[in-house]
Amino acid sequence: GLGTLEAQMNTKHTPGPWHVGMKPGPIVYGSEGEQVASLVVPMLPEQENRANARLIAKAPELADALAWALEQIEDDLDPCHQQAFAHAHAVLAQATGSAT
Repeated sequence: GLGTLEAQMNTKHTPGPWHVGMKPGPIVYGSEGEQVASLVVPMLPEQENRANARLIAKAPELADALAWALEQIEDDLDPCHQQAFAHAHAVLAQATGSAT
């Protein structure tokens, strides 16, 4: 239910929005300048490191958008929508650490 979705969003991750800095980067920083993730991976091309950093930096907004979308279709009885809901709900639970 809605309470479950709200609980999933009450996670312990660094609050967003996050952004990517390139020195010595790519590094993902939180809204107050704290380092969230460093993506200096010598085995990957720089372009791939930057793409990964951009995706990670949008994680809080993606989670919020997914939670909102789930709330919109939660009571939809269409079997396809319920299958999509179940899958998205499970992925969000895993990402937020609320999976049981």
